[in-house]
Amino acid sequence: MPAIATALVQKLNSPERVFNRWQGPWTTCVAWLGLILAAINPPRGTGVTICWFKQCTGIDCLGCGLTRSLSCGLHGMFAESFSYHPFGLFILALFLFTVLLSVWPAARQRVAACMEARPMFFNGLYLAFVVSFIGFGTVRGLIELSQHLLLSLH
Repeated sequence: MPAIATALVQKLNSPERVFNRWQGPWTTCVAWLGLILAAINPPRGTGVTICWFKQCTGIDCLGCGLTRSLSCGLHGMFAESFSYHPFGLFILALFLFTVLLSVWPAARQRVAACMEARPMFFNGLYLAFVVSFIGFGTVRGLIELSQHLLLSLH
């Protein structure tokens, strides 16, 4: 097995930070803020773009549409949620789970024990999520960029 693959397997099988990756203080803060934003924003957005990347380039960033997706998901509008951002429903479920654990310490300890007992699975799932999120956003951005370039040529 190549050295890089061996190092990756060792990293994925390391239980030290697995729970903190999924349920650490920053994740908990982001989950609370994300749910509050989703709850106070209308499902179809406000009509004002707050994404500085999109304002500067005209191209969606990796997370463009997530707030609208979360808001639609909270309102039971699942098809629209998916259309705004395919990762929105998964992130909404993760945020709801994180918020629930933040107010239920006994469950938090059980979940931590479960995750630390299966580090390869949960670290692998985390890596797969991050890679697929970045991959989706990159492909979407490249498609938009190519459309902008084609339109500018005509």
